Amino acid sequence: MNFNDKLKKIDRRIIYLLVFLSIMIPLLPGLDFLKFPVSISKETNAIFEEIESFEKGDAILIDFAFDPSSKAELIPFFEAFVKHCFKKELKVFIYYHTINGINLGKESVKKITALPEFSHLREGFDYMQMEYIPVGADVIIFNMDVDFKGTFGKEGKVFEGVNTLKDIKYILGLSGSAIHYTHINMQLRFNYRLGLAVTAVMGPDFIPYYQTGQLAGLSNGLRGSAEYEKLVSEKYNADYYGAATKGMSSLTLSHLVIFGFVILGNIVYFVDKKKRG
Repeated sequence: MNFNDKLKKIDRRIIYLLVFLSIMIPLLPGLDFLKFPVSISKETNAIFEEIESFEKGDAILIDFAFDPSSKAELIPFFEAFVKHCFKKELKVFIYYHTINGINLGKESVKKITALPEFSHLREGFDYMQMEYIPVGADVIIFNMDVDFKGTFGKEGKVFEGVNTLKDIKYILGLSGSAIHYTHINMQLRFNYRLGLAVTAVMGPDFIPYYQTGQLAGLSNGLRGSAEYEKLVSEKYNADYYGAATKGMSSLTLSHLVIFGFVILGNIVYFVDKKKRG
């Protein structure tokens, strides 16, 4: 049996094992050398540049509108974005748009504020987490335009100078659904700066709004999250690389393995065809 025949009879379990290892190995701790570089898209960079343009004490509102089903793609972006805002010493307000996402978001904030560089930050002074309100996004926006603090029924020093929606410099929405179309529609009336971080399947739906200038930034799926981790890490010379960077490395390596087998299969086919011919 020649080499070509051996390749034709390779046990499929070996292929499955190699694909499995290519997925898992980049996710293991201590293997940062397997980190694949990602180029920065203009859509993701636009969000980064927006945050960089703000001054200390400016207010940012995060609309946390996803649940654990979108965790893999959006939590890494959320964490990198919050770290960026904290480094810029911005006032961060986090509204939980879905009741299923409250614990998910709070655990991430708790993890970030446990880091030594952010351990001095206190809720109510530097940031505020607003609870879920069972009303539509349009009603919330209308109320924020009149009384920002009263809309959420919260108190704290962080609200000083933030009286209405007009005092919010930037709104970032994170979702795996079409929920942020409401924000886009309401933006025409209230003229706020809006950026979105969405799952990969939703990204193409929002691209036209970025192209027309209605969105001031758009992060698309796991790749967008990895891009933001890279931007913040390079800006502050820190290791803010997280699950998105590892996830992209896992995807890249597994795709390379699959492509390799596809190419190998075609080589075997044409060699065999040539022998028969």
